[in-house]
Amino acid sequence: MIVEMRIYTAYVGRLAEFAKLYHDVGMPIQEPIQGNLLGMYRSEFGPMNQLVVLWGYRDHSDRDARRARLMAAPGWADFLKAAAPMISSEESRLLVPA
Repeated sequence: MIVEMRIYTAYVGRLAEFAKLYHDVGMPIQEPIQGNLLGMYRSEFGPMNQLVVLWGYRDHSDRDARRARLMAAPGWADFLKAAAPMISSEESRLLVPA
């Protein structure tokens, strides 16, 4: 299994708003396609205003196929457009077994 760690850094004061939008609009589109949500966390120490989401995949090809389906899903582009003004940066890391 591989794990994708997506880190969204919100503008100061906008993390709660982004997390609500993600929960209410993004997740209902994303979760059935991505599957295997391992967790969603917010930062408490270190860089602040971050939402960290962990997704598990069988392998790279599983991730690639699911991400392609997500990008084509109805409503996903609208969610991204609505979220963009709240986010200052986004990072994605693929974690592989050590």
